[in-house]
Amino acid sequence: MHNDPALNITLLKTFVAVAEMRNLTVAGAALGLSQPTVSQHLQRLEEYLGRPLLRRDTRPIKLTPAGEKLLGGLPDLLAGFEALLANVRAHGSTQRDVLRIAMSDSMSCVLGAEILALAGNLAKKLELRAGISPWIEESLRSGQCDLAIDCPPFVFPAKAGQHFLFHDPYVIVASRMMADVPLSRLIQEKPQVAFGRNSKFGTATAAIAAELGATEPARFSLDTTHSLLRFVQSGYGWAVTSAFCLLQAPNAIDDLVVHECSPQHARAFYLLGRSRVGQQEMADLATRVITVFRECVTGRWLDAYRSTATLLMRANADIRF
Repeated sequence: MHNDPALNITLLKTFVAVAEMRNLTVAGAALGLSQPTVSQHLQRLEEYLGRPLLRRDTRPIKLTPAGEKLLGGLPDLLAGFEALLANVRAHGSTQRDVLRIAMSDSMSCVLGAEILALAGNLAKKLELRAGISPWIEESLRSGQCDLAIDCPPFVFPAKAGQHFLFHDPYVIVASRMMADVPLSRLIQEKPQVAFGRNSKFGTATAAIAAELGATEPARFSLDTTHSLLRFVQSGYGWAVTSAFCLLQAPNAIDDLVVHECSPQHARAFYLLGRSRVGQQEMADLATRVITVFRECVTGRWLDAYRSTATLLMRANADIRF
């Protein structure tokens, strides 16, 4: 099969996504492909090379020696090829004048600059609009933005694209002054500081607090992460928040005790888009965002905020760190 004309860059991109995320379903979500399509791409590539690339009998998936060798040089080659194609497309073509991207405040603070840089080849000018859900999704539906990064549940047009990025684990935080108070007593005896329920995040954190056994309504209700963590930091009570929110307010981390929630308690971030943004453009951007996220977790976040970076690694076990 070495002369198979069907070998193309899509098969190679699929292999890299699976090799890095070690999960066919997650890789497919990032690429905008179904799991059967991912399997077909891998099979065609293995037939072309005449070598198995993956060990499918392990969880997470592991690479064969041939797969490791292919992965060793392929990402850089693909990146160079994509850059070449982008330059060719840009030469003599009409680029979008403006591309508007909406995302949550925490995402904007933590990864907004990196995401704008990654999307730089999609338009002459980029605008970042930060806020809270459901405003983000409404902004996408109404055409006020072209791309959005948001968390389920979604109600958006069928033509809109959807690409999974990564998970952000929920955590319970309290002041260091309450470090000796067991979590069960903390929830039952101390006041709760909460996000307002006018957002998906506020609704989700309220549900988690109820699952943990909180019976009293929140004493303090706030709409910004910095205000909420400042109240907790000062000893006014405890709160349910997330790892990204901790990174959004790094000055508060050292003054907080952080309790992990159950593994299933994590919000999933997705890249969403309108039909004017091509599916391949979205898939490529999603892959690049995941790569930058992985580099941040294992690089500067791990160096500065080791415990928070470790939480993110555990919540994203399907990503190759």
